[in-house]
Amino acid sequence: MPPRTREERLFGASCLKLKLQKTLGERAGAVEIYQQTISDLGLTDEDVDVYLDKNRSLVEAALAKGTRHGG
Repeated sequence: MPPRTREERLFGASCLKLKLQKTLGERAGAVEIYQQTISDLGLTDEDVDVYLDKNRSLVEAALAKGTRHGG
């Protein structure tokens, strides 16, 4: 699989953040999963928050549909 673009990584991290917040809230396990994932993606929580500020409706719509970005 080709490397993901920064926007694709941000979209995925944003989906993960919202999904974990809805299902697990601020539980330690959820926070740890999220922090490790964004670290692996080369992102920060601030990067994800900025992306969400601009694209929350897109991310929420994708989660509601169960689709991937662009799909």
